[in-house]
Amino acid sequence: MGQMTGDARIFIRDDDVGAPTAALRGFVEAFARNQIPVSYQIIPKALTPECVQFLRAEKAKTPELFEFGQHGLTHEMTVNGRRMFYEFGPERSYEEQLEVIRAGREILQEQLGADFNGEVFTPPRHRYDRNTLKALRAVGVTILSASSYPGLQHRIAYGVGRAFGLSNLGRPGVPYHGAIRPDSGLFELSISVAVDNGERNQATPSDIIEMIARARRVMPTIGLMFHHHAYESPQDQAFLRELASRLTSLPGVSFHRMAQLRELLLDRAV
Repeated sequence: MGQMTGDARIFIRDDDVGAPTAALRGFVEAFARNQIPVSYQIIPKALTPECVQFLRAEKAKTPELFEFGQHGLTHEMTVNGRRMFYEFGPERSYEEQLEVIRAGREILQEQLGADFNGEVFTPPRHRYDRNTLKALRAVGVTILSASSYPGLQHRIAYGVGRAFGLSNLGRPGVPYHGAIRPDSGLFELSISVAVDNGERNQATPSDIIEMIARARRVMPTIGLMFHHHAYESPQDQAFLRELASRLTSLPGVSFHRMAQLRELLLDRAV
């Protein structure tokens, strides 16, 4: 395993929440058992009454371990007759994006009540443009969560984008992970470790620990992205339990909800 250096702050993000499947229940149990907070990113149009009941009941048991964010509205749109599994970017105007974001926000506010504070927004497939960011600010979102990968090629591309004051390079966004974005005033907390590909997990717990170690060499704040529906089988569930247990044994690591982490990092910057 690679050498880990310095203290690290970790947040866990689970995307595509909508129905209270066995996979979601197993995911919640694995991380709650190990006292690791998770930010659950909810697709508003996919959210069922049964899932609302499940999420609110689980959060009531240990409020510090749960955070609910908005993951678009439907996680898809039609562009030139083609079904795309993202919702934001140059294909839609500012007004269209604002309408979509507001519609999703209203659903979560109505269904989750005080358990949804509206701070965190994750654009599907991490795709957005400056109009997306402007719309998020207009509705009161404070935290953007997308991706900020630690590989050298990614970091070079991000540096070029920042140097030219770009919000995105094509469809992918230009990240300002761990800081306030100069193009919108949003605070960004983006993932650097994709644990699965959105459909299945092909890693071992040791693989993920090594990925964390590599990210830790270049950034002190590290986000792990999961899609709970990729962990349906008994073997997948065993992977989650082992990984969650091993995460708690990492030296010099603390775990945070995203809203909590934003406040911590802003306080340190003052």
